[in-house]
Amino acid sequence: MKRIIFFIFAFLLFGFNLCYCQIDYKIGDIVNESIPVYDTENGQTNLKIPANYYLLVYRYRWVDIGRGVDNSDSIRELENKIDRILLSGEITNLKVVCLSYDAGINYPKWIEHIKKGKLFRVHPNYKVMYYNTNNFETEKKCQKIFTKVTIFGPEGRIVRFSPLIAKFDYNLKSNDVSVQGKLVTTTNGVKEPLSNAMVHLESGNNDTIAKGKTNMYGDFKLNLPNNNKDYTLKVQPPNKSVTNVLLLTRGGREITTLTKSQIGLEFGYHLLKSDVITLSEFQEEDITLKYEDFYLSKNKELITNENIFYDVSESAVREESKKILDKIVTILNNNPTVKIEIVSHTDAQGEDASNMKLSEKRANTVLTYLVMKGISEKRLKAIGKGETQIRNRCTNGISCSDKEHEYNRRTEFRYTKS
Repeated sequence: MKRIIFFIFAFLLFGFNLCYCQIDYKIGDIVNESIPVYDTENGQTNLKIPANYYLLVYRYRWVDIGRGVDNSDSIRELENKIDRILLSGEITNLKVVCLSYDAGINYPKWIEHIKKGKLFRVHPNYKVMYYNTNNFETEKKCQKIFTKVTIFGPEGRIVRFSPLIAKFDYNLKSNDVSVQGKLVTTTNGVKEPLSNAMVHLESGNNDTIAKGKTNMYGDFKLNLPNNNKDYTLKVQPPNKSVTNVLLLTRGGREITTLTKSQIGLEFGYHLLKSDVITLSEFQEEDITLKYEDFYLSKNKELITNENIFYDVSESAVREESKKILDKIVTILNNNPTVKIEIVSHTDAQGEDASNMKLSEKRANTVLTYLVMKGISEKRLKAIGKGETQIRNRCTNGISCSDKEHEYNRRTEFRYTKS
């Protein structure tokens, strides 16, 4: 089951430290609450517990209220803990929401503060949203639910809480993480797999902690014994004719170009923690959470890529894909003015014309399924793109791995709201 962890950071302006107040719950209790919150444009929405994700609450004081403020070091420490959770693989998705309490004249000051400078670094694997209760009665309610750090499970069950960031500890399944990637080299504008290349991962003190070789598709997989360190990826091509090396995900999405060493035939790249997370092949965010972000935003269109599975050369939807389609049915039922385009893509294997027809059949199969579930056909449109929008190097005549071809086989859902 896909899981997501949902972080809320509360900014408090009280003259006493609410982080240490006694909450009304204990570990194992189930919470069922709906909390009205406001965004920086003064738009109102509800924070709901339980939800289909984990919920972590962090109270942050951004104004000196006589007991000091939470400094940037505490934020960096929490970010490091978030990285550890992501790297463990136990949580595959992440959403961050900062919830504050500021009322009266302090509310516009909070808006100004948030718009002026975000507290958390921009991170490629999660985004941060900022909300405010702007109501003392609501904040009193929050005091009974949240301490400095509180984690709720998908059913609203309290998993863990802590009065201090430093003491916050989320039990991880393992400290090990596997890094999977692809190495290619470009010759005359054509990307070719870098096969049989030596790949090393070195720690900060230049000790080799993992090594291996790429296969015929340039793929490699290395296990990291300690995900808390910084790592450098070192690559030694099999011959001196290689002048450039690119690092990609196994699916073929480009991450970076490695730097060539001035001495010897070696290429290197310092892996960011976000790169390790990306190369760990974490799953994409659940469609329900993607839509919630879209619903709360001012955007008029949302495009998502979903893994709708079919048998080879067939258009019938397999059972495991119906769970995703049923979530889309729920979204459309709850939002009757929203329309959706179903756009099906294939990989480049097979004839172009056949792939176009197959993609059209698959898109129409999804449309039919949604109609059978009660969605009006007037709100739906099916489009087949065949192999006209390949996302990586695997066009006609290029030898690619199954994983690379799989990256192109997807169904897009384009939501539009009035």
